[in-house]
Amino acid sequence: MITNGKYRHTYTSTASDITPLYRLTPNAMLMYFQDSFARLMTIHGVAAFDIVKQRRMWVITEVQMDVEPTVSYWSEDFTVEIWVSELSSLRIYCDFRIVRADNEQLIASGTSQWNILNLNTKRLETTDFLADKLTVVPELMTASHKKVRFPKMLSCDMQMEHRATRLDLDFNFHVSNRSYVSIALLTMPDEVLASQTLKAITVHWLHETYLDETLLCRMSRTEDGSYFHTLTNADGIVVCELMSKWQPQPEKPDVSEVLNRDL
Repeated sequence: MITNGKYRHTYTSTASDITPLYRLTPNAMLMYFQDSFARLMTIHGVAAFDIVKQRRMWVITEVQMDVEPTVSYWSEDFTVEIWVSELSSLRIYCDFRIVRADNEQLIASGTSQWNILNLNTKRLETTDFLADKLTVVPELMTASHKKVRFPKMLSCDMQMEHRATRLDLDFNFHVSNRSYVSIALLTMPDEVLASQTLKAITVHWLHETYLDETLLCRMSRTEDGSYFHTLTNADGIVVCELMSKWQPQPEKPDVSEVLNRDL
């Protein structure tokens, strides 16, 4: 449903969408936000399966997302609201909110940056052909759309290697953008994950990765208490970088609240 240029779609959470601390997982928030983006573009006739006929492809290059400590239980409904907030010559910015469907309590909000790639030239195309198709609602969920600059990683607190498997791939046979996030967060300390919940995340997707390629995952703690993660391929090229911030976990609900579902 589109109202005043904003698209809303309601989903029902599954067991795999929920963390042990009863929050939507980062993977789930990214998945449902991107699904809503695809649905909005489908309504306007410029979804991935529409523009591929013109040898074009959507590419997501950045997400900034703030996350609230809002509980989410299995089989509960939540709504994604998404809109195009800015259309520049080469970039499409979509802002979004994720809220509980029963009371509109905020779960997460943020912004995302998209580009159109020409499949023949592998170069970015202008957004001119989208201007008369997309409605721009200039409401920003972040301070600005200015690209976030990450620091250089001068030291490393933890590192690991990950070989891309079929489970990491999307329908383009690349490592999916959500897989990069899941892989990067494997470098988070167990003691943080046991007592804290995600507060904010910013992701830059920079290069493609394919099946069986090995990624070096490195994490360092920054001066402000954030965690900086980089994924580097065998050629030493950073393919993805991510900044995560965490907050103390509020008191965990009793398990009876989770099991007493009104289905």
